[in-house]
Amino acid sequence: MKRPLLKQTDKLIMIMVDGFGVPAEGFANSLYAEYCPKRFIDLLQNFSIPLDACLGVEGIPQSATGQTTLFTGVNAAEYCGMHMQAFPGPSLRELIRKRNVYSVLLERGYRPAFANSYIRHSPAELLELRYASVTTVMSESLPQGVFRLPDLRRNEAVVHDITRETLDYVEDLPKRDPEDAAFDLLKVVQNYDFVLFEYFMTDRIGHKRSREKLSGVLHNLGTFIAKLSEILPENTAILLCSDHGNCEDITTGAHTMNPVPMLLYPDTGLEKSSLFSIKDVMDFILLHFPDKRIEKNGI
Repeated sequence: MKRPLLKQTDKLIMIMVDGFGVPAEGFANSLYAEYCPKRFIDLLQNFSIPLDACLGVEGIPQSATGQTTLFTGVNAAEYCGMHMQAFPGPSLRELIRKRNVYSVLLERGYRPAFANSYIRHSPAELLELRYASVTTVMSESLPQGVFRLPDLRRNEAVVHDITRETLDYVEDLPKRDPEDAAFDLLKVVQNYDFVLFEYFMTDRIGHKRSREKLSGVLHNLGTFIAKLSEILPENTAILLCSDHGNCEDITTGAHTMNPVPMLLYPDTGLEKSSLFSIKDVMDFILLHFPDKRIEKNGI
């Protein structure tokens, strides 16, 4: 894979949208176009390519193996012999801890962060409760830890639903418009080189097959990404991708076998011929971050 033409881009925001496939009817004729701003649809049409999420393994793609593949570069479905749903089990957790995008970037001399704020439980508590997602297991690699409620109150983190609408149980926490949340995310980016934000409402609501609820979820996501693209600093790029399809087809409450979009904005040299599946995303990210140890030693 050729190294992309980075231009002035040296920071990367990765947005992992759970259950967000490429619609069979095309972006312009899909549910996305009904509920998302036109700018977001234009971004998907002009700055994304489709990636395979099936990974050559029989069955419907699932979150545990799909996300592990995205963040490790290992075909986790092949590794397990099947697609694994929900939270990663012991073998996948071992794989994630051994090598993930955070740990590799840290070794190369960069500062990664997870923008999502943890509210009720810490990552350690979620692991003990067996509710640890792939991104939660990965967060063990972060020396600074994860953001918590105080960070969110200062608008220096983002919550999983973008607008905080699902946090009614938290007292004195104002809601945020998607546009405001985009500014909050950029506050995180100021202090880090690579920032990941995970949005899983698309998958959660996609399973419910509710057009009414999905309209709000897609509107929030699309508005958030559209605004982020408008206020993006010159030295920063957005990479959006997904682990599998789901919400693009509400005729079924299950995941789909559709490809998923990989969006890069601005297009800093996306080598379309070199990217085929979600397994290639990890290597593409690392191309943006050459090893500083090698550069320092002049090798």
